[in-house]
Amino acid sequence: MAERRVALVIGNSAYKSVARLTNPANDATLVGGMFKKAGFDAVDIKLDLNVAEMRRALRDFGDKTKDAEVAVIYYAGHGIELDGINYLIPTDATLERDSDVLDETIALDRALFALDPAKKLRLIILDACRDNPFAKTMKRTIAA
Repeated sequence: MAERRVALVIGNSAYKSVARLTNPANDATLVGGMFKKAGFDAVDIKLDLNVAEMRRALRDFGDKTKDAEVAVIYYAGHGIELDGINYLIPTDATLERDSDVLDETIALDRALFALDPAKKLRLIILDACRDNPFAKTMKRTIAA
């Protein structure tokens, strides 16, 4: 019996509060095409997602991983680390203070949770810019 393989591909380029990234949407389209050519059963390519759309995409993808042996998430866009936790940044994030990260971004652990039901292989590929574009304006409110 053939393995069921599923992939979620997210490329965030069109950020509203910081400079647009040129590559993520293009990279996501190419990577998604590669997964399709590789014979994946379901490939969801999502571009320029806001926080609600990212949450919905991960929730829907989690449903697809329940009957999959292999599940892959590819993310291209901005990422940030705060107090040892990594976050994916949706296109509508403003991040005026570090506590906004908890409300306006997606914790990497949330993406891992979406992969958890896959039976054999769970893989996240991060192609994330980690130079925090909000660093110059973001106020620190969480004690170090």
